[in-house]
Amino acid sequence: MKIENKEFWEREDVIYSQDKTVENTANYEAYLYEKAVAYFQAQQISIQQAKVFGCGTAREVKGLLEFMDIQKIYATDISENMIAKGRENIQRWGFSDKVTLGVQDAVTYTAPEATFELVTLMSCILTFVATQKERYTLFQMVHRILKPNGCLLGVVHNQVGTPQKTFYFWLRRLFKPLHRNEVGNRNTGFYGFNVKGYYFSKAGLYDHLKDNGFKNIEIKSLSELYKEMGIPYNRLKGYNNLIFFATK
Repeated sequence: MKIENKEFWEREDVIYSQDKTVENTANYEAYLYEKAVAYFQAQQISIQQAKVFGCGTAREVKGLLEFMDIQKIYATDISENMIAKGRENIQRWGFSDKVTLGVQDAVTYTAPEATFELVTLMSCILTFVATQKERYTLFQMVHRILKPNGCLLGVVHNQVGTPQKTFYFWLRRLFKPLHRNEVGNRNTGFYGFNVKGYYFSKAGLYDHLKDNGFKNIEIKSLSELYKEMGIPYNRLKGYNNLIFFATK
C-alpha cells in the first residue's frame, strides 16, 4: 500500500517500532559521536548548539547527550505524534532544560547563518528525501547553518547490501539515463506500507557533500566499519547503511 512520508511516520505502530529501542545507541552511532568528540577537542570547539533533524522519539538526542557536552539541542521531526512521544521521553530523562523539540520538515527548515556547531542527519532521514533537488537544498541549508569548522554526522541507506537490493540498483545504474539520474529511488517502509525513498552509493553521497561545500568527508558502510572493529557483520541480511562525517 502506497503512503506519503508524513502519514507513515504519524502511525502509532510505526512510532512504537521506533520508540521500543529508545534507550539504545547503536555501535555505529557511537563511532560517529566519538569521532565528533575527538574532532571538536582537536579544534578546541565547545558545542553550544546542536541541530538534530528527524529526531523521531528522541532516541538520538539521548545518545548525543551521553557522548557529548552539548549546551542546547534543537531537534525536529516531520511527525507531530513522534514529537509528542519524544517530549515524554525528554522529560523522563531529565533533559528538558537542554532540549527543545518541534515539528518541522527538514527540507523547508530555516535558521540564521552559522548557528550550530553540530548538525545530525541520522536515522536515515535522507532516505525520505526522494529528489536530488530537495537533497541538495537540504545539504545547502545545513552547510549554511553550521558555524565555521562545524561538523555534520549522518546515516543513509546504501545501494549495496542484500543480493536482491544490490542487483536492483545494479540494474538501475545500467539504465541510468532512463531514471533521470535518480538511480537510488526505491520504495521503502514496512508493515506493508510503501513510501518513496532514495538509497545512496558511496560515490553519490560523496558528491552530495562535496558539491554543497563540505570537506573532510569520511564515508563507510557498516560492513567496512564492523570489519575495522572486528565485529561480525552479515551483509547478506543487514542493511549495510552508509555512515558519514563531514565538516564545514
